[in-house]
Amino acid sequence: MTLPDIVESLRSTVASGSFATHGTLPTTIAVEVDGVGPLAFPVPPEQARQLRALAAPAQFGRGEQTLLDPAVRDTWKVPLDRVRVDGGGFAAVLDTVRAELGLPAGCALRAEPHSLLVYEPGQFFRRHRDSEKADGMIGTLVLTLPTECTGGELVIEHGDRRLHTESAADAVGYVAFYADCEHEVLPVTEGYRIALTYNLIATGDTRPADPPPAPQLTAALRAYFGTPVPLPHWRRGDGPEHRAPQRLVYLLDHQYSQRGLGWDRLKGTDAASAAALRTAAGTAGLAVELALTEVVHHHRTDAFIDELGMMGRRRRWELADGEWALVDDEWESIEGDEDEEDMFGEPSDRSASDHPDANRPGAEEPEVVFTTLTWRLDAGGTGLAVSEQVHDDEIRCATPTQALQPHAYQAEGYTGNEGDTIERWYRRAAVVVRAG
Repeated sequence: MTLPDIVESLRSTVASGSFATHGTLPTTIAVEVDGVGPLAFPVPPEQARQLRALAAPAQFGRGEQTLLDPAVRDTWKVPLDRVRVDGGGFAAVLDTVRAELGLPAGCALRAEPHSLLVYEPGQFFRRHRDSEKADGMIGTLVLTLPTECTGGELVIEHGDRRLHTESAADAVGYVAFYADCEHEVLPVTEGYRIALTYNLIATGDTRPADPPPAPQLTAALRAYFGTPVPLPHWRRGDGPEHRAPQRLVYLLDHQYSQRGLGWDRLKGTDAASAAALRTAAGTAGLAVELALTEVVHHHRTDAFIDELGMMGRRRRWELADGEWALVDDEWESIEGDEDEEDMFGEPSDRSASDHPDANRPGAEEPEVVFTTLTWRLDAGGTGLAVSEQVHDDEIRCATPTQALQPHAYQAEGYTGNEGDTIERWYRRAAVVVRAG
């Protein structure tokens, strides 16, 4: 039995859970705002303009910074201390959200008020991820109040999956999603989009109970670790030509920080997959741990072949809360082209179209993939920084890495010895199974 059989066995074992869910509240809510009074549903334009008069431009977070930039986020935020919300259907919706996000029944969700937002025509919020604003925060809940509005759709993406939601004029809609999901609010074209946002806090028992052993998955692990495979010469050394695998690295779908990684902090299908692998590994006499990885996809490209501004130049971009920032810009003269600077000016003045959002190679398979374990968390919860190279034949996942958003992007132009290259850097969590 081969490693792909392990992936298929895991898929058939793990119950499904979504990255996002949406619907309408079963009962209405009452919203009152000091200075405006109780809001009518659908909210009439007169009240929307009153809310707008009370509001200030909404800021957004980028790393440790709080910024105001209408090119990124253009909307109005009403002071939260002016807002009161009352409704009987809230608790039932939170339990529905918990179940549809794939969280265990022993876990409860609490909605912590965050903001009341008003979008007028032309306003939007560009693609971004929500920061984890409180301990235990796993996601975001958005309630869209009934308005006569066109545009302003909320679009949520996770890997190659996408959820597109609209406001309604006759019901309070809700959308809930994990905090690491990229999302955006498209420009409003007519009317007003009015939304209440909440931080979703997980409380109680967030770690799913270990499922009963799955015979098919257990057998697949035993076959994988018990079947010798040929080794390339550079991995063989003075050892045998064939050897049974010593490690399996199953990449998870959601993103986690080092602080946020834990057996009791996994999200949705990640939690279910980890529990199934942990049970099967224990039955098969194998060790299991959580880990963080750094994955680098290296591509050769002819994207910059006609761009003098990229000759001898290396530029690195990093993603912070949905925005790309240029963090490194190096230039080296190319042997034999000493007069190049005189011809084209300083490197920083040259044209370079290497922005990560440009149409560059990325969806196809990379030429080389480098994967390194950077942090290990054993079954007891003890963490350790590591640097451990992982080979391609030890890795499998349900979602291909190139379907995810990289956290860094590096472009390098022709240097005299090498052609143009692009590298994309990804961070992924993993369940690591090791031979006992």
